[in-house]
Amino acid sequence: MMNKMMLLLLSGILFGGTCLAQGGYMVSGKVRGLAVARVHAVAADFGTADTLASAEVVNGSFMFRGVLPGDARAVILVFPGVDGRVPLLLENDVNYQISVTAQGAAIEGEGPAVQLLKEFERIGHDYAVEKNKVEAEYKALEGGGNPAKVESLQLRLDNAYKQSVLKTQELIKANADNYVSAYVIALNMSADDETTLRAKYELLGTSARATAPGKAIAAMLDRYGKLVEGEVAPNFTLMKPDGNTFTVHGLPAKWKVIHFWAAQQGSSRQDNSDLVKFYLQYRPKGLEIVSVALDESAAMWKQAIGLDGMIWTNGSDLKGMDSEIVRLYLVRDLPAYFLLDAENRIVARDLSFPELRAKMAELTKKKKKK
Repeated sequence: MMNKMMLLLLSGILFGGTCLAQGGYMVSGKVRGLAVARVHAVAADFGTADTLASAEVVNGSFMFRGVLPGDARAVILVFPGVDGRVPLLLENDVNYQISVTAQGAAIEGEGPAVQLLKEFERIGHDYAVEKNKVEAEYKALEGGGNPAKVESLQLRLDNAYKQSVLKTQELIKANADNYVSAYVIALNMSADDETTLRAKYELLGTSARATAPGKAIAAMLDRYGKLVEGEVAPNFTLMKPDGNTFTVHGLPAKWKVIHFWAAQQGSSRQDNSDLVKFYLQYRPKGLEIVSVALDESAAMWKQAIGLDGMIWTNGSDLKGMDSEIVRLYLVRDLPAYFLLDAENRIVARDLSFPELRAKMAELTKKKKKK
């Protein structure tokens, strides 16, 4: 049976630190109440998961040291046999003292990189506090009555968000070549839309872009570049409910709608009854729908198909949001729709259902006029 240790977020529990490592970093620690033999420091910054250092745990103590090629690197400390990992932002010229127990880990030691990370975290924290206040005030209205108050709350929330974005961009700009700036952008890139992500990336300097998180951001933007209108959509293979497989490029149709949803997420099924009507309307004109279920339960997925009357092509790899197709199509919200033509070129992307319906009406009207 595996030992368990609480997972700590971001840079762990940080106290006042010492900067005595003289050109490199040193990590020393004690493990109490856990049966572990080794500890590994594994890179965790969106690049390859390289093991940067490793050490034996002898009589509950361990120590390792090294020199980073840059100023900092995000890693996780892995203890084989223990269910839990300790995130750590390594910096040259810093000594770290770590205490690990079944309840968690405490880390002493910080340098300029951690201090900058805390500045970014404060911006996010301030926005979260204001957001919670606004939501509490809105809830107190109980959906009743005062449109002016609702509008005022929305304006407050919008302004808080804009301020957080502005402060984040200013901090990135002031630290354009810092590893932490690229790391923070990469941490949030799956939540950012293309415009926001590109704006942040363009603030980075050459050195930050050359880091592992900087390269990950560039790769994400490259994927966005392949999803523009007129480009061939990424192909994929999925399993149907009957166990057979299909490729999206292999389906013959004049128009193809790729529909991302999840049986387990009720809000993503809200369009399905209207989608049935849409399919019956446009199927005679050459439309096919490919519903990609981002589920993990085959039983729930198959049941939802029947309940919702989804009579078109359905597929899933049962990997949920960890599906490779999510990465290929940069799916952030459900439901989501992509419209392809007969040559699998993207006609429109990231559509809502009303936008999809309007686009098909526009396309079929143009066809009639020719």
